[in-house]
Amino acid sequence: MTPLNLVLVDDHTIVTDGLQAMLIGEPELNVVGAFTGSRELFGFLQTAEADVVLLDISLPGLSGIEIASLLRQSYPRLGILMLSAFTDEASITGAIKAGARGFLSKEASREELVQAVKTVAVGKRYFGRGISETVFDGYVKGIVKEAGTLTPGSPLSARENEIVRLFAEGLMYKEIADRLNISIKTVESHKANIMRKLELSNLAGLIKYALKKNLISL
Repeated sequence: MTPLNLVLVDDHTIVTDGLQAMLIGEPELNVVGAFTGSRELFGFLQTAEADVVLLDISLPGLSGIEIASLLRQSYPRLGILMLSAFTDEASITGAIKAGARGFLSKEASREELVQAVKTVAVGKRYFGRGISETVFDGYVKGIVKEAGTLTPGSPLSARENEIVRLFAEGLMYKEIADRLNISIKTVESHKANIMRKLELSNLAGLIKYALKKNLISL
């Protein structure tokens, strides 16, 4: 059996080094790259083949959720598996909406990690044992249904337009979270949805949209 090509993305090299060491000798997985951010990752994917990307949520620049959304658009067959210390509902919800097929805690075992990678590689979903089945049943069905209708060109909600305005005014994730009394992860999730709806890939495009809709003025 040909091993699956796995790419690791985490801004802490000690984490990617540890994961690579953990997977040494695993015949079904082949770690083909380890990167700290989106630029390296997308540069690699232009010339190399990968089956699954193991992606941290908290990254400098684009967040893991934003990267997942872009990956789903550019590489729809690629399995996206989130690995994070944050296992709150907002983080999991944002990851699913962005296109992740699976979500693991950083406390996951080697065996669970291998199983998760194999599962998402064939297009199925995998959620770690640390995620309550009760919570899972309650919100994943709604999330998946919503994600199916969240297509490019869909109108922005009032909250999304508010977040566009704040980003266009130069506020950072934490400042927006504090202003709106929501979590940073929720802001990241909103932004990923906004970028997908508007078919944008950078902040410059977001600012142009804000100007066009008179959300901000020069």
